[in-house]
Amino acid sequence: MYTDSLEKVLSNNSYLQESWSLDEQVAREMAYAPPRYSFDIRTFMNEPFQFRQNTLEQYSSQMEISEIIMPQGIHMMHSELTSPSDGYICIDNAVPYIHVFFALNSDRQYYVDGNLLGSCSPGHVQSYLFAAPQILGLWHRRPADSFFEINMPISLFETYLPLDSSFRVKLRRLLEKSRTGTLFEDSILISDQQKKIIAELFNPELDKEWNPLFCFGKLLELLARTFDQHRFGNMVTRTGNHLSPEMKKLMAEAKNIVESRLTDPPSLSQLSSELGTNENYLKKYFKQCYGTTIYGHVTKVRMQKAKRLLTQGDRPINEISRFLGYNNPAHFSASFKKHFGVKPKVVQSSSKE
Repeated sequence: MYTDSLEKVLSNNSYLQESWSLDEQVAREMAYAPPRYSFDIRTFMNEPFQFRQNTLEQYSSQMEISEIIMPQGIHMMHSELTSPSDGYICIDNAVPYIHVFFALNSDRQYYVDGNLLGSCSPGHVQSYLFAAPQILGLWHRRPADSFFEINMPISLFETYLPLDSSFRVKLRRLLEKSRTGTLFEDSILISDQQKKIIAELFNPELDKEWNPLFCFGKLLELLARTFDQHRFGNMVTRTGNHLSPEMKKLMAEAKNIVESRLTDPPSLSQLSSELGTNENYLKKYFKQCYGTTIYGHVTKVRMQKAKRLLTQGDRPINEISRFLGYNNPAHFSASFKKHFGVKPKVVQSSSKE
């Protein structure tokens, strides 16, 4: 027998009847012991720094859990789930708090009073104010299901929000109405930088005495990058595939950087780090702006410059190859022929006639 909360969700969202279901054995186990979880963010206040690991076996599933508890009242959890079934959990919430969910290889839909609050697809992150006394989280079974979440007091979260931040305004409006809600209009992609920080949180390379300071610093960096990244998502206009002037300017900057460093162009992760943006956004909107990938643009500019140098006819092909960043002249020749349809020596010979 499903709980009343789940029945209400399924009743109000008929599409779930086809896309979500419990394995029969799991359904029987959950009917016997419903998946209810009481959460009170206040219990973590003034607690000493703790790193805990646990294996939870329940509902024919196994969950590997790693938790970090910090004296500022912060709770972080990384989970890897192996399950034969879709699943759900009812969170009985004591007081409002901030919840940031990173769906690494998972998905999560949250419901309040049977209505969808917000969803987070695999590879995305969403930030919430959890204010309702009961919140239902629902997910679909996935191989190697994994997620990471941050839970923190509202007062601490607001301490680090700029006074003129749109997130502060939105948070205040939700609090005034005692409403649960999302702080991002849409979930945003998780960058490789964010994944790296999450990995570092649970694998610190310092002596244990410095772990509290290290983890708190990494948490602040992760939150800063996450909320700043939302700015880049908003640079894409909602009408068609057109980009805002800010996004076009950012892509032009990316183009200038790679063109100025043809001999040793930055990797995608290096370039996104220099620009302070997300690798996925960079790939997607560079192609939308210029009709080619970043690497494709590098190759195009290299080939154009190579042709100019070859037609001058006074530099060996091997030297031109090295000048343009090709360590192997054979690779340079192959790229040139693929681009222009002829080998570089043909162009060079024609220029001398």
